[in-house]
Amino acid sequence: MPATYKPGEVVPRSGIYRIDHDAHRLMHEATLIADSRFPRCKQCGNQVRFTLSKAARTGAYIFPFRSTEILEEYPESEPPVAAVGGSGG
Repeated sequence: MPATYKPGEVVPRSGIYRIDHDAHRLMHEATLIADSRFPRCKQCGNQVRFTLSKAARTGAYIFPFRSTEILEEYPESEPPVAAVGGSGG
């Protein structure tokens, strides 16, 4: 089973991540950069979850994440959502 990640956790690898919301929106994808923080949803907040769909090639340029109508950058002043277990899930 692939690892899932929560808002505020550190993105482990650059790539395209599947984004699953808490019942208000269908799954979609976003490109995220390693060592940034997973964003949160403007509607379901910290209930959104991320799963790596396709890792980026080493050295590939990826545009940094910017807040959208659905997702917003996780505030640096807030601690990440508490992880469950050691696998991010």
